[in-house]
Amino acid sequence: MTIADRRYIPLQWAETLEQMDGLTVHAVAGDKVHLVAFSMGGYIACRFALANPDQVASLTLIGFCSAGLNQQELQQRQLIIRALDKGQFRPMSAQRLAMMVNPHSPNHQFAQQVVREMEQDLGGSVLKYHLIAASSRPDLTEDLAQAAFPVHIIASECDEVAALGAMQTMHQAIKHSSMQVFSGAGHMLPLEQPKALSLHLQSRI
Repeated sequence: MTIADRRYIPLQWAETLEQMDGLTVHAVAGDKVHLVAFSMGGYIACRFALANPDQVASLTLIGFCSAGLNQQELQQRQLIIRALDKGQFRPMSAQRLAMMVNPHSPNHQFAQQVVREMEQDLGGSVLKYHLIAASSRPDLTEDLAQAAFPVHIIASECDEVAALGAMQTMHQAIKHSSMQVFSGAGHMLPLEQPKALSLHLQSRI
C-alpha cells in the first residue's frame, strides 16, 4: 500500500510540550489521519489522539509505553539534564548507546552512526528541552483502553527503554490493541530494522 499523503511532525523545532502539541495540530490540519509515532513521539501522538479522537483513524506506537518511563530511565535523564544545565554536553556514553541500540543487531553499526550524527546535529539544547518537556509522563493506558480508535503496538525484544514486559502489559490492558514484537532489535527499531518495520506498517495501515 502506498500512502500518498505523508506528513512529518518536526518535534526538533519545539522546546516545550505545548509547542510539540501545536506542531502536531498544524500537521494534522483537521484531517482524519493514521498516527505513527516512535519513542517520545508516541507520547505526543497519544496526547493528540486522546484530545482529538474523531481525527484519528488509527494510532501506531513504536517503542513507546503508555505507562510512562521506568525509574531507571527517569534517573538517567535527570543526570543528563543536570549535566546540560552546567553546559556539559558530551556524546552519550557507550553504555547509554548500548541501551538505545542492541549491539547484537545485524544493523547496529549503521544505527549507532545515525544516533551519533543526530546527537551532533541537534546539540545539547534540543536534547535538554525534550528531556524536560516529555520525561514526566502520566499513565495514559486507561484512557487509551477506552478510546474508540485502533491502537497498534510495536515492540522490540531487546528494548531497554520501552521494555518488552511493559509493552505486553500495555497490550493486555488495551483490549482492542494489536501487538507486533520484533526480535533482535533494541529501542532504535526504525534504524535497526527499517525495511521490516516499513513492510509491517504498510500491512497495518
